[in-house]
Amino acid sequence: MQSNLTWSKALGTGALVQATSGFTADDAFNLNEMYGPQFYNRKFVYNVFFVYAPPFYKSQTGMMGRLLGGWTFSPIFTTGSGQPLQVWPGPNFTTQAFGEGDSNDNYLSLESAVPIGPLPAHGRAYYNAPGAGGFPSIFKNGTGAVSSCRDPILGLDTRDTSYLTGLPYWNLDFSIRKSVRVAESVSTEFQAVFVNVLNHNQWLDPGQPWGLAFGSSFGTLLGSAQENLGGNRAIQVAARVRF
Repeated sequence: MQSNLTWSKALGTGALVQATSGFTADDAFNLNEMYGPQFYNRKFVYNVFFVYAPPFYKSQTGMMGRLLGGWTFSPIFTTGSGQPLQVWPGPNFTTQAFGEGDSNDNYLSLESAVPIGPLPAHGRAYYNAPGAGGFPSIFKNGTGAVSSCRDPILGLDTRDTSYLTGLPYWNLDFSIRKSVRVAESVSTEFQAVFVNVLNHNQWLDPGQPWGLAFGSSFGTLLGSAQENLGGNRAIQVAARVRF
């Protein structure tokens, strides 16, 4: 068995390549204005897997030995916390409160909406959430959440790194293998690999950019990994002969 836990924190002013010429700092004279979590920052990531081969009937002697011996079980479990979600100001995701952009969306920065009060419960898929239009939402009350944020104000706000935490994830894969000894130098092997063996539904975060311009649908989830990324349970079966 092996496992690993990653506990990290990624900070910066935007992880974009230099070729992204439309990206600009909120305040070129104070880069601390936009210094904060990077979009790929995921605080916790944990993985564990093990391979278990029962020690019984290894020699596979007789009919009972061939039936009960030669099994191998291998599960893999992964989980992690959510990624930062930048709440863009509105309308139309404009970034010009600090003079860094224009109203035509020709430039991009890490300007974020500023919370003006405690946000409604969030961090999971809430069904029948007010304002979500019948879709699951990351907020228990999306209408109340959009009213709890405002655009940044030049001269009043000195920090512009307000992020929410997206949805955590977890997944379990599983492999089972059976080796059957036919003769001293010949054996057959059958294997089945289950990807997302529990067919766990993993909701996707609201899309980027998303923000105050979404109005009452603020926080609506984009769907599930099953729908968009082919995350349904998948089974692969294989057989081989060793000689």
